[in-house]
Amino acid sequence: MNRHSTGHFILKHLVEYFSAKQLVRRGDYSVTRTNDYSVVLVKSNTYMNESGRGFRQFVDNEDFQPSQSIVVILYDDFDNKLGKVKLSELKKNESHNGIGDISRALHGIKSDVKIYKLGIGIGPKPSKASGAIVSNWVLSKFTDEELTILRETSFNLVTKYVDEIYENNAVGDCNLLNQKIAQALP
Repeated sequence: MNRHSTGHFILKHLVEYFSAKQLVRRGDYSVTRTNDYSVVLVKSNTYMNESGRGFRQFVDNEDFQPSQSIVVILYDDFDNKLGKVKLSELKKNESHNGIGDISRALHGIKSDVKIYKLGIGIGPKPSKASGAIVSNWVLSKFTDEELTILRETSFNLVTKYVDEIYENNAVGDCNLLNQKIAQALP
């Protein structure tokens, strides 16, 4: 598994965590729900840079109530070290190509939906490296040791965030939630 597929890797574990059924392909996205339909898990089936197309197709085709929903997008965050997870609000101009594409695709509904991004650290990225070197690094495979950190530390942090958001049906201040999750670590 390479660094660039971290979001899909964690999503697969969330499907198991919530005891949801297997993701079902519906064109440019795949979807599953928890048994009580309170959590919907969606995976884009497009190239990462075109993730917005899959998400927009989901919004247009599924029973999605923007005003009653909180969207949390998982992504590989090379600015944070492996094992760190950080929640932040989706911005208009995102530097991550996949997140930026989702932001642009949601332009028409964005005011109705609360959208956050949950960066799963895959770094640190090579310092002072050219774009080609960073691109090759992002597509490189994790070592067994790094996969263990991802499975144990990152996944546990992601589930803490998801549980907290689900239990409160809100995020509130991202910085406060990030501090709360960090303090809950052993």
